[in-house]
Amino acid sequence: MVEGRLNEIWVYLAASPLLWLTATLTCYLIALRLYRLAGSTPLLNPVMVAIALLIGLLWLTDTPYRTYFDGA
Repeated sequence: MVEGRLNEIWVYLAASPLLWLTATLTCYLIALRLYRLAGSTPLLNPVMVAIALLIGLLWLTDTPYRTYFDGA
């Protein structure tokens, strides 16, 4: 039941620009959380960490930057 619903959500997001916008915001929120947990150290600047997470995500999913850029 849950798996079917997740599949529907994935199909919807993959067909729309919302996928990469959602990924960008999620990466930033994760980076912000890490930054705050680390005591706001400049070494974990949320923007830089979010960029690194997005690069990793694009690499893992073999998504061209142009596709990401069009969606985000």
